[in-house]
Amino acid sequence: MKDRRKVRAGLAAVAALCAVTAAPGTSLADGAAGARAYETRGTRISGADADSGAPSLAAGRTYVDGVGPGEKRYYGVTLDAKSAAYVSAVAAPRPGADVTSYRDGVKVTLESPDGGICGTAAPKIETNGVAYPLADYASRQIDSGPVSCHQAGRYVVTVERQDGSPDPERWPVELRVMVEPPVKGGATGAAPEGSWSTPAPEPPDGTPWPRRGGRGFTDAPTLGSGVWKDEITPGETHFYRVPVDWGQRLTAAAELSADGKDQSTRLLDRALAMHAYNPARGLAKRGIPAAQDGESPRTQVATAPVAYGNRYANTGSTVRAMSFSGGYFLAVTLNPPQVAPHLNGPVPVVLRVRVAGSARGGPSYDKDPVEAGFGLTAADRKAAKRHPDAADDDRMASPGSGTADSKKTALRVVGYAGIGTGTALVLWLGVWTLAARRRAAAQRYGPPPGW
Repeated sequence: MKDRRKVRAGLAAVAALCAVTAAPGTSLADGAAGARAYETRGTRISGADADSGAPSLAAGRTYVDGVGPGEKRYYGVTLDAKSAAYVSAVAAPRPGADVTSYRDGVKVTLESPDGGICGTAAPKIETNGVAYPLADYASRQIDSGPVSCHQAGRYVVTVERQDGSPDPERWPVELRVMVEPPVKGGATGAAPEGSWSTPAPEPPDGTPWPRRGGRGFTDAPTLGSGVWKDEITPGETHFYRVPVDWGQRLTAAAELSADGKDQSTRLLDRALAMHAYNPARGLAKRGIPAAQDGESPRTQVATAPVAYGNRYANTGSTVRAMSFSGGYFLAVTLNPPQVAPHLNGPVPVVLRVRVAGSARGGPSYDKDPVEAGFGLTAADRKAAKRHPDAADDDRMASPGSGTADSKKTALRVVGYAGIGTGTALVLWLGVWTLAARRRAAAQRYGPPPGW
């Protein structure tokens, strides 16, 4: 009986393999319909309609709320007079939502106890019809900005949805407060003059290794320098975490496979979007098209080197965002059919990641920065140095897990390597041969116990 169950399980595995090999033929409409939404994680909270009665946000915790068109939600956060603070908001319209370029978005603001504006950010949709997670933060710096923002007390956080949005649905919002400990010494200067504008190192070449992206910031898998491969359904955004130390800079490219001789691929330069975020979920860089004529569609980001003093730079927010070491994030969006009509989903996407430069000394904090969400752990540094060609049993594991279930691993390997029905047939023949031998043994010696 047990062996019969094994035979049936083997046949089920063959069917699963056939299903995996059929996945690339999924129609574009089906692929778009099956796009996974951003997965919010955190404590449920309901923002107030005014400052009075606004619920409090605690540092180091993540909260989930929602905001409708034209709504403005209020929250409170208590800060000391010594630490820098970052309040991030991730707004997540569902894939396929009706959104308008530079009209749809959210605005997050941090106000001092007496009403002064300490920081604000307003991420917006960049391409018509492309609904993807919008993330950025409002920050408070102790030794810059309005004097009223240097005091201890209860600050007000507001999240406002752009009025007049064509999407009538409420957008889930993920809120997080991170407080950076005060600095007591060490290297607190900015990156060397002009280093942020020097040509970035080229992303690496090599054989891509499969790695499934996360559905949000909280489950993003950690990647080191190397070449990685994922499958993304049109309309989805996948997240990856990359450890970047003091003095280092991040370069990454996301690309599709395409025949350069096919003139229809000219439109594919709009198929991919990529954003880089710092450890506090602040926008560090937007991707730009990087493919030449005849090359595969590609978008690339290149950041400034990480330095504490970058936060005071007057060269733009993309340099100021590179002001602490830690886990940086890459968000890769495969645009929906109305923008990139030549794709079939799910689509293989190659991600080339390079963390360039030698790690340098940074500032010394009066508390552990890792506990506050900044800095790198020993595991981060090991992952950053590990070459993707090295043996790695959890390479195929789902985000956030340290080990891979053998069956899931096998299926993912099949899916990424594109093993066809020929392999499935070989496996089926193996199962059939095992069953035949069992039957022959049963005829000669009688059925084994439990059959």
